[in-house]
Amino acid sequence: MDKGIRRIAGIVMMVAGIALGAWLVFGAPHDWEGNVRLVKMAMGLAATGMITGGARLIFWQPEDHGPAGAAREAGVG
Repeated sequence: MDKGIRRIAGIVMMVAGIALGAWLVFGAPHDWEGNVRLVKMAMGLAATGMITGGARLIFWQPEDHGPAGAAREAGVG
């Protein structure tokens, strides 16, 4: 995937996650009871996952496999 497209997708995902989290905190009904509270909690976890996934897309670094990657991981190179 191209870097620019990946970063734009990451920004869109982060904004959507922040919007969902803000809605859950400020806009969602606070009188949800029973199983609906579990749905609200799951939506909060999904918002956190969206923010984390967006950050991974923006700051993605490919893993280096081979002698150069192993030396860099060990702090030699």
